[in-house]
Amino acid sequence: MMRDINLIAVRINRQFLRDRRFMALSLVVPLVLMVLIKYVFESLPGLVRLNVNIADYSILLAAYLIHFLAYILSTIVLVRDRVTGTLPRMFVYGYRRREIVLGYVAGYSTIASVQTILVLVLTKYLFDINLAGDLAAIILTVMALAVVSVGLGVFISNFARNEGQVFPFVPMVVVPSALLSGIAIPIEDLPTFLQWCSYLVPLRYAVDVLKGVVMQGESFFDQLLPFCILLGVGVALLASASLTLREKE
Repeated sequence: MMRDINLIAVRINRQFLRDRRFMALSLVVPLVLMVLIKYVFESLPGLVRLNVNIADYSILLAAYLIHFLAYILSTIVLVRDRVTGTLPRMFVYGYRRREIVLGYVAGYSTIASVQTILVLVLTKYLFDINLAGDLAAIILTVMALAVVSVGLGVFISNFARNEGQVFPFVPMVVVPSALLSGIAIPIEDLPTFLQWCSYLVPLRYAVDVLKGVVMQGESFFDQLLPFCILLGVGVALLASASLTLREKE
């Protein structure tokens, strides 16, 4: 099983390396967006009047960006493999559903990990924040979020037959993640039914951990519950992706 998962992951990484334009965009775009976020948010008059320091929220915004890009990247590429016949051929060669899903997650997670490191390094220097005491917890949480986002993308991709059908699913994940995760609006300020809906948003659990560690000065061990729930959501998404992965259209 591990050999098959590794073979799929290696193939995906080679595919990324051959598509240099796609690779460059995947790594450069999140950095450009972080720069844009900094200068746009720092110039908003409302935030200036309220004396809001955007640096306090920079790690949360970086996590949202990584979540969004990892989700989009994995969704589009897996659908592309289905359209080009790569995915159906895996079934012909005897790969099982869980091996395919885990192989794709392992392959995409390599790219997502590189994205995570680049975005966090840029965020640290761009916003001049000190992460020395929290660095391990932040990296662990954001990388876990990236893997969960890849799992979400693989699961969602099972419901799209071509790349065009992916786009209606994009706002279904991106908008609730922005509004119900606690980044833009504190969850306790939302109506009760939306607070319940927020439990379905994976980003919420990563934001809970990061807020506790970065903004409230708590230790990572104080945030083990939301971190473990984040991992549980990832396992549930991978299991769902394995069950819904189609052998044929």
